[in-house]
Amino acid sequence: MPLTGDLTKNKSFDTTATAFPYTKIAIVDLSDSSHPVNQAYLSGKQDGAGVVGDDYALYIATGSASTDTWVLAGGDSTSDITPA
Repeated sequence: MPLTGDLTKNKSFDTTATAFPYTKIAIVDLSDSSHPVNQAYLSGKQDGAGVVGDDYALYIATGSASTDTWVLAGGDSTSDITPA
């Protein structure tokens, strides 16, 4: 695209979206029930909400309570994080 933003040629591109607005958070914070990420009124934690851990794995919340488990997407239950 030119500097002015004017399009000189009209082309259509088949694109795949790769941007997801996941928040990256330390694993130790996911396991702390008093951390803001586990407080629904501060973080919006709810069933199905996702965050990326500092290990670059995707964790999905199983509920909005501060002690509801964060499940590792695609993992086995040994990798899940239950805040205490």
